[in-house]
Amino acid sequence: MTEDTRKIRQALEEATIYWLEKASRLLGQSFEPPLLRFDLRGQAAGQYRSHPRPCIRYNLDLAALQFDAFLARTPGHEVAHYVIDQRFPNQRLRPHGPEWRDLMHGLGLDASRCHEFSLEGVPTRRQRRHAYRCACREHELSSTRHNRVLRGQAEYRCRSCGKVLVSSE
Repeated sequence: MTEDTRKIRQALEEATIYWLEKASRLLGQSFEPPLLRFDLRGQAAGQYRSHPRPCIRYNLDLAALQFDAFLARTPGHEVAHYVIDQRFPNQRLRPHGPEWRDLMHGLGLDASRCHEFSLEGVPTRRQRRHAYRCACREHELSSTRHNRVLRGQAEYRCRSCGKVLVSSE
C-alpha cells in the first residue's frame, strides 16, 4: 500500500467517524461504527451493504483522483444509509427515500442520489455485447445477461412483442 493510499484510507475512516458522531448527536442515539472496506471498483463512489454485516465500501481510485470533493460528499452519504438502516431495522425503506433525505438535510449535506465526479482515469470494466432477437427486432445483451441465459438462470423478453429473446450467435 502506498503512502498516498494510506492517507486516503485514514481520511475516509476519520470522515466516516465524524459523520457517524454527528448523526448520533442529531438523533440522540449512538451507533456502532460499520466495517469499512476500500475495494469498490467501477463508477460508484461508495456503497452501503447491510448483509451479512453492515459495511461501507469506498472506491479508492475515485477518491485519489478527486480527493477533496470525494471526502466532502461520499462518507456522509454512505453513513446516512448506514444510520437509516440501523434506525429502521428490518424495514424495506427506499435507499434514497424521505428518511434518508431528512437525515442528509439534518446533517447539512446535499441529498442528491448520484455523484458528479469525472470518471476519466478511473478503471472501468467494459462488457461485450451479444446479439439476440425476438419476433420484432434485434437486441443486444451484456455478457452478464448472456451468461445467465447460457446457465439457464434467466430468460429475457422483448418489451414490445413480449417474446423470449433468442441468441443470434
